[in-house]
Amino acid sequence: MTTTDEILALPANAAPASLAAADADIARFDEAVIRGMTSDAVRVLRTLRETPTSAQAALPDSPAWRAWLSATAAIAGSAAGSTAGSTAGSTPAEDPTARFVVCAAATALGDDCAAAVAAGVRACALVAAGLANAPGWSVPTVSSVIGAGLAAGVMLTLPEVQLRHVLGICATQAAGLSVAGTDTAALQAGKAAFNAVEAARLARLGFTSSQEPLDGRRGLFALFNR
Repeated sequence: MTTTDEILALPANAAPASLAAADADIARFDEAVIRGMTSDAVRVLRTLRETPTSAQAALPDSPAWRAWLSATAAIAGSAAGSTAGSTAGSTPAEDPTARFVVCAAATALGDDCAAAVAAGVRACALVAAGLANAPGWSVPTVSSVIGAGLAAGVMLTLPEVQLRHVLGICATQAAGLSVAGTDTAALQAGKAAFNAVEAARLARLGFTSSQEPLDGRRGLFALFNR
């Protein structure tokens, strides 16, 4: 089973091919965001933009809020909207949810983000594999907050000790039911992006978490695979 240490080692091992794939993921994400932002049919996005939610009121122009909006738009404005929120068995390669969430978190913190996206997408795949026996949960959504958190931490150039705390803060907020084809699919994916960016910023300020948030006795894998 994938360990927290394996996830933390990913940013240092980005291959040129993975960087090229990350650039392609970012381009697809940008296109999906544009479609989502201009679609009058996207009720969930209009609600997030026009309703003064607690998150919006507290953080009207924060990177975390931008990540939430862009991830929600990307999911709702693409074919991913019909499969986002699918359950165990889907991988980031089959369902773009995790890739879009990672891209939303990384791009909310800067433009030069291919390396961060590459590491984040790989982390999503590893976490998804560790959640293969989590029926009823949206594995792409649950895994995406971990990968997006790693990407956000890389964008903020956090040292490994703080990146570990990012993963822990993300893991304690990981969630997402199997709700494919509903507005909630886009909403929960967007919230995963928000949580990831927020976790990275909290860790930078000194917030701490479990040292083994994924593979510990009470970690993500143990709880979701019960």
